[in-house]
Amino acid sequence: MFKTFTLKLIFITLLVSNAIFSQVTKDLPNYFPVSPNAASFAKEGLFPVDYSTGKINISIPLYTIKTKELTVPIDINYNSAGIQLDELASWVGLGWNLNAGGAVIRNVKGIPDTGTGVPDISNLAFTAVNYDNLYNQYDPYKFNAIDTAYDEFIINAPGLSGTFYFVNNKAVFKDLQNTMVKTSVTNNQLLTNTSTLEITKSDGTVYRFGQGLDGYNANETVHNTSGTFKPDYITSWYLTEIIPANSKSINDIISFKYKLLDNTHDYAIIVGEKIIDNNISASNSPVLASIFPEKTNSSNKQFLTSINFSNGIIEFTSSLNRQDLVDDYKLDQISIYSLKGTLKTLVQEYGFVYDYYTRYGGYTTSTYSTTSDPYDYNAQRNINSRNKSLKLTQIVNNILNVKHIFEYENTQLPLRGTTKKDFWGYINANTGNLSPPTRVDRISGDIRNNYSTTAGNGNRSANETLMKSGILQKITFPEGGYSVFEYEANRYIENVTIPTIVSKNATVVVYGTGCNANYGPSTNSTVFTPTNYVLGSGKLNITFTAATQESNIGNTNVKYDTETFGRPAPLTIGGSYTYAREFNNTSHTLSAAEYRSGSIGAYGCPVTSITASWQESSGSTTTPTVKYVGGLRIKSVKSYDGKNTNSVTTKQYLYENENPLVKEGNGSYVRGVFAGDNASYDILPVFSTSAVLDNNTGSSPAVTYGKVTEIDADIINSKNNGKIEYYYENIALSRLFDINAGNLPKVFKSPQYIQSGGVNQPFETTLNYLSFTFFKNDMWNQGSLIKKNIYKTGIEPNTYKIVNSMVNQYTILKQSSLSYNIVFNNFPTPIFPNDHPETFNLPYSQGSDFHSGILYYAVGQTSQGKKALTNTIETDYDNNEVATTQKTTTYGYENPLHNQVTKTEIINSKNEALKTQLSYPQDLVATNQTTEMQKLIDQNKIDKPIKTETFVNNVQTSESITKYEESSATGMLLLPKEIHSSKGSVETFPFSDANRKINFTLYDTDVVNGVTLGNGNVLEYSLENGTPVSIIWGYNKTQPIAKIENATYSQVSAYVANLQSISNTGNELDLISAMNTLRASIPNAMITTYTYIPLVGVSTITDPKGNKTSYTYDTAGRLQFVKDKDGNILSENQYNYKQ
Repeated sequence: MFKTFTLKLIFITLLVSNAIFSQVTKDLPNYFPVSPNAASFAKEGLFPVDYSTGKINISIPLYTIKTKELTVPIDINYNSAGIQLDELASWVGLGWNLNAGGAVIRNVKGIPDTGTGVPDISNLAFTAVNYDNLYNQYDPYKFNAIDTAYDEFIINAPGLSGTFYFVNNKAVFKDLQNTMVKTSVTNNQLLTNTSTLEITKSDGTVYRFGQGLDGYNANETVHNTSGTFKPDYITSWYLTEIIPANSKSINDIISFKYKLLDNTHDYAIIVGEKIIDNNISASNSPVLASIFPEKTNSSNKQFLTSINFSNGIIEFTSSLNRQDLVDDYKLDQISIYSLKGTLKTLVQEYGFVYDYYTRYGGYTTSTYSTTSDPYDYNAQRNINSRNKSLKLTQIVNNILNVKHIFEYENTQLPLRGTTKKDFWGYINANTGNLSPPTRVDRISGDIRNNYSTTAGNGNRSANETLMKSGILQKITFPEGGYSVFEYEANRYIENVTIPTIVSKNATVVVYGTGCNANYGPSTNSTVFTPTNYVLGSGKLNITFTAATQESNIGNTNVKYDTETFGRPAPLTIGGSYTYAREFNNTSHTLSAAEYRSGSIGAYGCPVTSITASWQESSGSTTTPTVKYVGGLRIKSVKSYDGKNTNSVTTKQYLYENENPLVKEGNGSYVRGVFAGDNASYDILPVFSTSAVLDNNTGSSPAVTYGKVTEIDADIINSKNNGKIEYYYENIALSRLFDINAGNLPKVFKSPQYIQSGGVNQPFETTLNYLSFTFFKNDMWNQGSLIKKNIYKTGIEPNTYKIVNSMVNQYTILKQSSLSYNIVFNNFPTPIFPNDHPETFNLPYSQGSDFHSGILYYAVGQTSQGKKALTNTIETDYDNNEVATTQKTTTYGYENPLHNQVTKTEIINSKNEALKTQLSYPQDLVATNQTTEMQKLIDQNKIDKPIKTETFVNNVQTSESITKYEESSATGMLLLPKEIHSSKGSVETFPFSDANRKINFTLYDTDVVNGVTLGNGNVLEYSLENGTPVSIIWGYNKTQPIAKIENATYSQVSAYVANLQSISNTGNELDLISAMNTLRASIPNAMITTYTYIPLVGVSTITDPKGNKTSYTYDTAGRLQFVKDKDGNILSENQYNYKQ
C-alpha cells in the first residue's frame, strides 16, 4: 500500500553545552530538513480499532498536504458498523467517505435556530403568556415561532472535530473544548442565513467555513417548497480556508473550492407509519398506512473541486452520471500537482472505479398514488435511488499503474425505504409492517367502552446474518497482499427471567327472584389479594342474564372496588363484558347485587356475576440470554502476503462487560389524545413509528464494551503471540422521563381547576399511556480507558504472562446541560393563542377556563462536560509476573478558565518526585506582559505553555519563559521574540537579559496588494553568545534554502531576491550556482544550503564545507537513491508492487 512520502522538518541541533539551553531548542521553529529516510509503507492489515465500540478504522491514505504550520491528510475511510437500509451512497460509494477538507453540519432540533434561544418552561405559571409560548413551541410555524431545542453543529475538518450548540451568541461544545466560533452576523449571532463561521482552535489556527475570503460561497441551503411558511436555512458550511496561527500571508493559506449543483431535491422514501383512523373500537380495528414525505425540499449541493496551497494544487474530477442518485456527482479522479511559477507538474494521481449494488425486495405497508410532480415519491429519479447504490471496487494509482481492490459480502440488499430494517436501521428479515406489535388503547369514561388491541406486525429485531449484507470483506493491496475482515453483530447479555405462572380467580354470583332454589333478591361480596401478581394479566369478566322485571329495592349492578357497572338496558337483554385492570399485590373487593325477577335460563331466575382473573408467579427461571443490537463489531482481521495460504498476522477481538445504550424496542411510541374538545370524550391513541427513532440518542453507539481483548494469533504455528486487554468506563444513558421511570410531563392547567365527576377523564389520564422516552446523552463522558494490560505468551499453550499494566483515573472538571423542550397536545385541535383571554382573568372562574389541560410539556436535557485524566500508574513485570518498576503520573488542572494541564507530577521507581508546572496566557495575564497575554487569549492561542518550571523533590531545577512581541520586527504579528531560561533560580516578569537564550531578531513579511503582512518566517535570530543566524526562504517562501551562521540578515539581504526568484521559477542547477556565489561572498560564515523538488522532498543538502548530498526520487515521489558529493550511492531503496 502506497503511503505518501513526506519529509520531517527539524531544526539542526545547536551545539551548546548548556543543558538548560537544550531544553528550549524545541521552541525554535522546525524548518530545516535532515537526511530523509526511505519512504515507508504502511504494514498491511494493521488497521486501528475503536475498542470500546468495536469499530475498525479502515482507511486508505492518498496524500498529505504539509506546509510550514498546517497538515491536511487526504484519505478515504469505510464505516465498518454496517450498511443501514436507507443509507445513501456518498460520491465515493456506499459506506465510504472521502476525507478532504471539511464542513460544519447543522442538525436541526425543533426549528432552525434564529438566535433567540430556548425558553425555560421547567415550572410554568398559568398565564396567557406562558400558554402562548407553549403553543408556539407546539406549532412554531402557525404564529410566532419559538424553538424547543438548540441545533447541533457538527464539525469535521483536518485537526478539528466536535459538536457545539450556539447559546447566547456563543458556542458551547459538547466536550467543552477551548475552541472559539465567530459568525458573520452582528453580535456574533447564528441565524438561519448566517453565511460564515470562523472557528479558531486553541492553537490559534483559523478555519473558515461557508463564505471564503474572496467572497466565494460554499454553503448548502434548504429551500422550503411546501405551502406552509418555513424559513430557508443553511444546513452545511463547507471549509473554504485554513489560516495558520502565525502568518497573515495569503501564500500560507490552504484554500478549498467547490462546484455548485443547484435546485436539487431529496430522494424520497417512506419515513414511518401511522394509524389511518385512530377512532378504534371493537368494530374498527387499527389499520396502518405508510407515511410518505409531503413535499421534498429543494437545496443546493457543493462538491469539492480543488485544494490550493503553497507550491501545489489538488484537483478533484467528478461526473454527473450516477445510476442511483441523478442529482449527485461521483468522484472519478484525484490529481496532485506541484506548482513552480507557471509550470504545473503531476506528482500523484488516483482513479476511482465503481459498480452498483442492485437492490431488490422488501415490503411497504401501503402504496403511493402517482402524480405529475417529477420529484414525487414515484418519480423515476426516486425509484432509481431506492433500487441501486454506488459501489467502490478499485482505487487505481495512475502513476504506478497499481490498485487497491475492494470485495464485499454478496447478499442482495433490499430496496431502500422498505420495512426490512431493525430498530437501529440495519437490514433484517422483516416481512411485515415497519411497526412492531404495539398495544393501543381506547379509554372511556364509561369502562364498558374501553378497547385494547395491537397495531403492527413488524419484526424489528436485529438479524446478525442480514446485518452483514454488502459489507466490505476484503482489501487487496498494490503489493499483492490482502486483508480479510470478519464481523459479528453487536450484542449484550441480559438475564431473562421466565416466571412460573399460576392462574387465579375470585368470583361473586348473585341470583334474583324465581330461582329453583327459591332465591329472592340477593347481594354478595368477596375480597381477594394477589401475591406475586403478573403485570398485565388482570381481567374483570362481568355477566348479566336477561330479566323481566326490576324490583324497587335498587338497580342490579356489580362493583370492583369503587367502580360500579350497571346492568344493560332494556331488562330483556343480557350481556357479558371483559375489562382489563391491574390488580398488583393489593386487596380488592368484588360485590354484586341482583334485584330482578323472571323465569329465565337454567336457574329459572336472573343471575349476575363478576369474576376477577389474574396470574401469579410461583417462582422463576433466570437464563443469560444474548440480545443483538444494531450494527457490527469487528471479530477478526486476517492479513495475507499473497504468497502463502495462511495469514501472516491475525488479530482476534473478544468483548465483555457490555453497556447497551440503545436497546431493542425504541421503534415506535404511543400516547393518548382526547377525541373531542373536552375531557368528557374518550381518549384515542396517537401512534407513531419511524425508521430509527431518536430519543436524544442519535450520536450514541448502540452499545459500548467495558472490556475488549485483542489476541495476536499465529495461525501458521498454531499459537498466540500475546494479548492486550483494554478496560473502559461504561456510563449508562440517563432516562429523563418515561412512564416506567415514574417521571411524567406536566399538564398546563390552573392550580384551581377541579376535575368534575361522571364520565370525565382527568387531564393527566393521557400521560398514563405515553410510551415516549427521552435520554440525557452523556457521550462526552463515555469510553474512557481505565486500564490496559499487556501479556506475552506463557510456556504452556493458551497461557499468558503479564508484561505491563497501565491504570488511569479521571475527574469531571466541568459539566452543564441545555434545555430540550417537548410539548404535546392533549386535544386534537388546541386553542389558539389569544383565543378566550377570559380564561386568565382574576378572580379565576372555571366556567371561563378554556385553556387548562390543552397542552402538556416536559424538559429534556442535552449534556456537556469536560473530563480529564488525573492519574496514571504504569507497572512493569518480570517473568514471574512480579512488579519490578512503577511510575505514577499525576495531572493537575488548576485554572478553570482553560482546564489545561498546569501541573504534572511523576513518582518514579526511585521514589523521586519530578514536578513540572505549566503556565498559559490566562495564568499570566496579570503580569508585565498583560497586553501580550490578553492578545494571545483574544486570538485563542492558549494551548502552548508560556512558562515552564521543573522541580525535583520540590526543589526548583529550571525555568523557561517565552516573551511575545507585536512590532515591525515580527511583521506586526504576535510572535515569540525572546526565550529566557534559568537553572534553579526563578525568573519573573520583567525579563532579565542575563537569562535570554534566544532572540528572534527579525521575522519576514509579504506585500500583498500594497499591504505588508507578516508570514511568521524567522529571518534572523541570535544565540546566547550573540552569534547571529540568518535564514533565506525560497520556493515562494515555503522552504528554507540557506542557513547562514555568523552573519546578520542585512549582510545577506543583497542576495535574497535573486535566490528566491530562481527557486520560484528557475532550475536547480542555477539555484545551486547562485548559492555557491553567496557562500563565496561571505567567507566567515558557515552556510548550509538546500534545494527541493516541490511536493516531493529535499533534493540536495550542501554543508558548510561544500559537500553535497543528493536525493533521487522515482515518478511516484518515492526515494530511490542517496548519493554523496562524488556521485557514490550511499543508500538505495527498491519497491516491488504486484502489477
